[in-house]
Amino acid sequence: MPNNAVHRTPLRAPVTFDVGHRRVHFVCGIYGFEITRPFEVCGMQFVPLTNSFREAQDFARGLDQYNLTAVVIAEDFPRDILFRLEAVLSFIEHLDVIVTDPLPLVLAQPHDQFQKVLTTSRRHNGGGAIIGSDTFFQNSRATFIEKALQRLGDSAYCEATGYRILFFKTTETFRQRKPFIEVSYFLLFSGLETYVRKSLNDFDSKDVAVLLNRHLRTLGFNVFSFRESQLERSMDTYARLRNALFHSSKFEARRTIHGSVHTYQLSDFYAQFLTLVALVVVKATDFDDGHLNWDAWIDRQLLK
Repeated sequence: MPNNAVHRTPLRAPVTFDVGHRRVHFVCGIYGFEITRPFEVCGMQFVPLTNSFREAQDFARGLDQYNLTAVVIAEDFPRDILFRLEAVLSFIEHLDVIVTDPLPLVLAQPHDQFQKVLTTSRRHNGGGAIIGSDTFFQNSRATFIEKALQRLGDSAYCEATGYRILFFKTTETFRQRKPFIEVSYFLLFSGLETYVRKSLNDFDSKDVAVLLNRHLRTLGFNVFSFRESQLERSMDTYARLRNALFHSSKFEARRTIHGSVHTYQLSDFYAQFLTLVALVVVKATDFDDGHLNWDAWIDRQLLK
């Protein structure tokens, strides 16, 4: 089986110490990530706490505390892998997810090595999970985790495209302890702009709406630089809102169309832009399980 293949393992605690071969395995607790099926990617084995969809969803989506939902077992956990893994799991849920520091694996039931609940600050809901549940789409989450970890670990790709910047700025919007819409919007827009400019190798063009339109259309998104009848699909709308926030600290932007002044409220467009940028991240990860609706940022129907 190729090294990057996703494969399933039985629901059990399969790894023990092998002192004779000096192979010491480690385990981390995962809090707040929905999982009902064991899987293995990138040398890490993920074992859920429950295979009940309802329990897993309730544990993962709770906002007042972090519930233990799984453990992950590996021979070693380099610090950069854990940092990326925590961000990837958080991106999938659009909720902050915690991956603990690794402990030596000493119990046959590794879940028992961790507290069942962590009570820290309240979690901020970023709009709902972006990848479907593994109860219904068995391989989707495992495949996305693998692809995202590989992308984030590919320094050449990240430097050429700004993928790492796009990914972490998008994820940071809902990991903030006290989110402000203006901070979140600027993170989203600046991450997207960096990704587009690096991908196109164009750092000089002044009209960012034209650049966004150009690259997002190549990714398959139905967008425009500007279209009067579809302001929500017009990249000019989002660029003007960014400029109003950055230059004037205003939550609205104006544009004169055929002699009439039109006002755009940030609150009217934020949710759409958040979903669009998340879908761009998924596209940039080279992930498509056939179940995502790429126009969900408009019609709000994520899965098909």
